[in-house]
Amino acid sequence: MAHEETIYGLMESLVIADKHIIGDLMAHKGLWTKGVSAVNNSYKALNLLVDSGKLVRGDGYFKLPDCRSEYKIHSQLLSKALAEIIKLNLESKIFREMSLQEIGLRMDSIILLTRGNESVCFCLEVCNNETESYLASKVNALKNWDGALQTFSLLFETNIKEIDFVVSGDISADGVFKLNEYLMEVSK
Repeated sequence: MAHEETIYGLMESLVIADKHIIGDLMAHKGLWTKGVSAVNNSYKALNLLVDSGKLVRGDGYFKLPDCRSEYKIHSQLLSKALAEIIKLNLESKIFREMSLQEIGLRMDSIILLTRGNESVCFCLEVCNNETESYLASKVNALKNWDGALQTFSLLFETNIKEIDFVVSGDISADGVFKLNEYLMEVSK
């Protein structure tokens, strides 16, 4: 297997995923044929990464050793959303389940996508069982936080001028973008 490094790089961004998500990403990269072949090859490579101590195997999933998730539905949906972002083939920096202690919030992911000299920074929330009011409180907390741009600039080691709030799921609030629409705009 020659693709363990590529798969490990994907796992560093996803933190936790199953063989189907990794297979889909490897097929998207053109490294393996989409479908069963990509899934089976990914499974073999993921197991080699487990054997080398770089990943931990769970019940139907793989994760980085310091990940505490058990890959329940919210975690699965987040991994799928992050995979769609990775498929954009833009330079990406992804921080999954990032705590913002200054405002007492934990974001599902904070992401920076870059193409050439242009970049976008956004918080991604997967809303599969949150309420609209809870989502709105997160959006408002981020928007009202005076130190957000400085903190995110330090995190990504680049000047962040704006932070968007993106949601995957059926719940929405004022000031948020839907993931699919956002990704279509970013990919243009």
